[in-house]
Amino acid sequence: MGIDAYKSVDFFHLLDNIVAEQVHNLPSCPVLKNFQQTVERRSVESLLFLLEDGSRDVLQMSIGLLFHALQKNITEAVDPSSPAEKARKLILYACHDTTLIPLLVAFGTFDRKWPPYAADVTLELYQHRQSKEWFVRMSYHGEEQVVKGCRAGLCPLEEFLEVLSQYSVSPEQYNNLCSKMEEDQQTDS
Repeated sequence: MGIDAYKSVDFFHLLDNIVAEQVHNLPSCPVLKNFQQTVERRSVESLLFLLEDGSRDVLQMSIGLLFHALQKNITEAVDPSSPAEKARKLILYACHDTTLIPLLVAFGTFDRKWPPYAADVTLELYQHRQSKEWFVRMSYHGEEQVVKGCRAGLCPLEEFLEVLSQYSVSPEQYNNLCSKMEEDQQTDS
């Protein structure tokens, strides 16, 4: 694995190896297996450090474009003037575990555990038959979650869109934010 006693340890790399060995039923290093919880905890701590414990700017850089796309897709889906043939019934996005964590942090549902192999986030859009009100339900790895800012697992659409709007950035806003962060780093150097 390229571990040198005189260099720093990449906990992400170690965790990827441990999980890959387990998932694919491969033999694993017994010593490394004994330290799995420590490696996972350090990986979580490292990523949260990089995310600056939920800094708005950093989260916008991490998941802002995705939240912008989600806002757009949901808004189009509930718009009565949108042609029915244009409305999509299913939209899939693929990502890595390191992308799921900022998403869960932004939704206020991160449990400080590394996402298990093949973990997923599912967003479902519902409309009440009588009242015609819209709701969003979020599930993480098959379990319903209560998104921060929402009162229950079945979240009124307005409340859910408000959560998305906190971190959503358009491509233009993203470029501006990126430039601003680059400038800030140069002035700190």
